[in-house]
Amino acid sequence: MYPKSLFIPTLLILSLFLSCKKDTSSDQPIYMAFDDVEYVHEFPQTFTLEDGKTPEIDVIGIRDFRIFDSIMVMGTSNPDGIWFFISLPSYQKLGSFMKRGEGPLEFMQGPSTSNEASFVREHGRLLAFLYDFQKGKVKEFDISQSLNDGELDLTELEASLPPFLSNFIMVDSVTYFTKEIGNRDTQQLRFIYKKGEKTSLPLLDKLNQATLREGSDFNILATNTKFSNVQNRFVEAPTGLNYINIYSLDSTLAKTICIGKELSNISKIQEEWPQWDRKYVFINNQAFDDFFGVIYVNESFKDYETIKKQLPSIMLFDWEGNPLAELKMQNHFTNFDIDFKRQELYTFDAHSDEFLKFDIHDILISLKGQN
Repeated sequence: MYPKSLFIPTLLILSLFLSCKKDTSSDQPIYMAFDDVEYVHEFPQTFTLEDGKTPEIDVIGIRDFRIFDSIMVMGTSNPDGIWFFISLPSYQKLGSFMKRGEGPLEFMQGPSTSNEASFVREHGRLLAFLYDFQKGKVKEFDISQSLNDGELDLTELEASLPPFLSNFIMVDSVTYFTKEIGNRDTQQLRFIYKKGEKTSLPLLDKLNQATLREGSDFNILATNTKFSNVQNRFVEAPTGLNYINIYSLDSTLAKTICIGKELSNISKIQEEWPQWDRKYVFINNQAFDDFFGVIYVNESFKDYETIKKQLPSIMLFDWEGNPLAELKMQNHFTNFDIDFKRQELYTFDAHSDEFLKFDIHDILISLKGQN
């Protein structure tokens, strides 16, 4: 289990049983949002995706996945091959790399392909910069070279970060974005490490100031954060709040997108009891070159972890925060990504191990027409 993690929704289960209700409350509203708020009630386009096909992927213990051109990388539970690679569209197995262990180039757990890795293209090579959760080290994984040679090409960088961060994103070669839990587990704090120096920004302080009552469930502040190195913008989708934050480190953009009539009030949420009645709102997100998408479920913890009454949708926005389309799904899933070469959407459900793919050729053409 990741100690005090803020990015894996299933970890909320433990705190549901361990947290105790407090009688004290505050009438002061608490928001983890920017001043510029846009309220979204509908999307210009809505599509229903059904009849998904099952891809012939024969990999055991998949946890999450990403797609880069004709390569799919899957995070797995296999201790002798944490990441597994296949080619698209043939699903040919290309190999697995990285081991779980305590050695200098091993990982005690992870890394996740979603929250502890930044993928970049550099001189025609696909690289992944990995954050070692327990050791606080950053490693460079040359994926292209490893696949070509059939041997792991992994190098530990000089950069050193605190261990047990809840998020890691490489902005550029000397700049890292991180999140950590602070102030006696009452705040989620975002920082920038630039050339080894830890700094904050007024833009980030705006979100960092959201503070829980001491003893509350810190997962209320949980967010999934992604970064577009094409747009140089971040998107944060909170697990249990009905709004999304998008921003750039140069402060040219700081915007909150609310799905509904009013922002979720953290002050009220921390008073809700039983905690099973709280909601999962967004369970994951993904950043693409021209837009981003979030998985919207809007279902109570109890229902989501048991019977799942609601079908999820993928909400798509451009990088200015304008709604583009809503994809209404007929299956449950925890991860998604797009193969733009073949114009297919893949979904994976970590609870059922179900992998599906959908033809979204017409949808992508329609989205281009809006830009």
